[in-house]
Amino acid sequence: MQTPFSGDNQTEETFCLLTRFLTMAPLALVQDIRDRKQLRHLAPVDAQQKLIQMWLHGKATLTQSAYQRIITKFLGFVGKSLPEVTLEDLHDYWMQLETQGNSTLTQENHLSAIKSLFSFAAKMEYIEFNVGSALKIKRSDDNLTERYLSKEEVDLLIDGTTNTRDYIILTLLYKGGLRVSELCGLKWKDLMPRGDSGQITVLGKGNKRRSIRLPLDLWQLLLSLRGNAPLDAPVFVSHKTKGHLHRQNIHPIVKAAALRAGVNEKASCHWLRHAHATHSILHGTNLALIQKTLGHSNIAITSKYLHALPDDSSALYL
Repeated sequence: MQTPFSGDNQTEETFCLLTRFLTMAPLALVQDIRDRKQLRHLAPVDAQQKLIQMWLHGKATLTQSAYQRIITKFLGFVGKSLPEVTLEDLHDYWMQLETQGNSTLTQENHLSAIKSLFSFAAKMEYIEFNVGSALKIKRSDDNLTERYLSKEEVDLLIDGTTNTRDYIILTLLYKGGLRVSELCGLKWKDLMPRGDSGQITVLGKGNKRRSIRLPLDLWQLLLSLRGNAPLDAPVFVSHKTKGHLHRQNIHPIVKAAALRAGVNEKASCHWLRHAHATHSILHGTNLALIQKTLGHSNIAITSKYLHALPDDSSALYL
């Protein structure tokens, strides 16, 4: 084989090994190289848009939407392209989030998304220096006790709701421990009879499916909504679009119910999910079963609820 290094045995051997490695390289590596070349040949505005598209690719649909909103807001604030952004710009945006009264968790989500984009941009050699790596985020305290609803408060919140559909939504969020997106995505084909009651199959984080057994009363309530709807129709229908009820339509239902019941005004859909986990633990439910029902990727996440309401502590023995 003739190479540019013929005659130099050691260099030629290195060249052959390198050629062989590139020939056998995984498709992902080949695609990565192609993507970098493509970015270099695009106009700056088009290259940045292409970079963001590649960064979002493969993420869950809701994550893509949230990240796109965050990056659009950030770029509108700095008024610069990514290679021009400085650490001072990042800090100024952080201050803007604080000034607007955003919660620590919201600030953290924004900054984490921005840092992720800059890391990707550096990996793709779109920027020379990852300015996001110098930004240190102060992590929010995940204080579950501040988002706690007692069983009595949950009952007041649900039982005070007279609209049948809204009553079923609140009950399913609590008893099923569902995320809002999981509830909104339900179709009639996702329901299956099991013995005297039945189960639902939801699409959770990371596009992972899981099945949840429902108590008889809730199962019967769900079935009462169907009428003549086909299997592919959504369980919870928007009155306006006749399609799936949007997550933005669910939050006001919970807020209105909390206001009527006189419970914590900060109560949200996710608080009902927290209540499901907390009350299940208080009733002695196995932690692994709660993890499976809620779709937690790690049991350490589920165990946070255990630590939030300890049954015992050394303080009681002093």
